Amino acid sequence: MMTQPIQMFENLTSETTPAGRNDIAKVGFSLVDRRLIELRARYARAEFMANAMGDALLWLGRRYDRLVAAIKADFKLRTAEAQLLRMTDRELADLGLARGDIPFAVREAAEGIAPQLDTVTGGMVAANQNLHRAA
Repeated sequence: MMTQPIQMFENLTSETTPAGRNDIAKVGFSLVDRRLIELRARYARAEFMANAMGDALLWLGRRYDRLVAAIKADFKLRTAEAQLLRMTDRELADLGLARGDIPFAVREAAEGIAPQLDTVTGGMVAANQNLHRAA
């Protein structure tokens, strides 16, 4: 079995330094050129970080807006439930609701499922489907 000879570090090359010594003269960069490249790299790094921080702040702002909107919607639903719970049983029956159906009816109406209109009679289908008793 043949093994590769051990190479010394001086013989290895990289993209930034040639093989051997770290001699700027071999590459052709002057000290001014090297400083200019370093300044451009720092600027690019700072620009990247600024963009990342800006994106992070916008993301947090959107999350905060969604949280506030969810809390406001919850307060509105609780207010609607409280208004219905203050009604008498007769008033709730006129609306087609039973007291136990109030949370369901309010939450379903908030999600966009409104009571359906009966196309034959023109009336509303009651949200409380438990009123239909078996004979």
